[in-house]
Amino acid sequence: MAIYGVNRRVREAIMAGIFYPDDGTVLMEAVDDALRNAAVAKGDAAGNLAGNAASAWPMAILSPHAAFAYSGAVQGAAWASSKGRQIDRIVILAPIRRTGETAAYLPEATVFQTPIGDVEVDTGACADLESCSTLFSSNDLPHLESHAIEVQLPFMRRLFPHALLVPILVGGDARVAEIVSRAVDVVFGDDMERVLVVASSNLASSMIAVDAERRSDELLVSIMAGDWRLVAEHRETIGAVVIAATMALRSMTGARGRLLARLDSRGHSGSALERIVHYGALAWYEGAIS
Repeated sequence: MAIYGVNRRVREAIMAGIFYPDDGTVLMEAVDDALRNAAVAKGDAAGNLAGNAASAWPMAILSPHAAFAYSGAVQGAAWASSKGRQIDRIVILAPIRRTGETAAYLPEATVFQTPIGDVEVDTGACADLESCSTLFSSNDLPHLESHAIEVQLPFMRRLFPHALLVPILVGGDARVAEIVSRAVDVVFGDDMERVLVVASSNLASSMIAVDAERRSDELLVSIMAGDWRLVAEHRETIGAVVIAATMALRSMTGARGRLLARLDSRGHSGSALERIVHYGALAWYEGAIS
């Protein structure tokens, strides 16, 4: 964590050069390619969707977090669905790296660094969230331990360069998901029309292929059913709590999820004993038909 000036605290891009390119030009091209390929793959889906939904843009998205080589294409599909929407602030909900911890961590940092430009934190909104519940606290350490927010930022920076960031690391159960969602409801209220909520989560954590596929399928069924409490019960998926918190938002009432892309980290061995991770991109639309 670097400190510049009296009030400027920078959360450095610690995964740059490891999970994604540390060269700004190379990273920008990679992000643009992922967004462009997602748009091409989608084809006329956006136009068809507009006929089934009250809005052509999603209210919230699910985007995976991993090394760009594994999840970049799926992240591109998630973020591309929001391209063109007028956004002032982006709330990224991501799981705490340490399992079993019940908390919601906001950053002490005022800036999150990326190789393609800094992302400013909405410190006012973070302070308001912290005042909503004792569940919230400001602590940079969990944010330094996690890559789940950092890997989303190149896409945020590329599509919404002027938007402010509200990064929240969450751990816990359905009760925690509800507390977080209600706090977001209170703080942003009628401004949610210009807020994008991003649930940073994989569909299944590292496990043998057959189990990963089964658990990924089961989680998707719960998501598509629109039952956030049921989603929160998928405790074997670390990010289930942030997906549940996203779905529990009052602004999401009546929203339906649409699966945009799905992939896994399977190698070339084809072994059923290979440990893999499942990634998915979803978008929630008002009145959409999944």
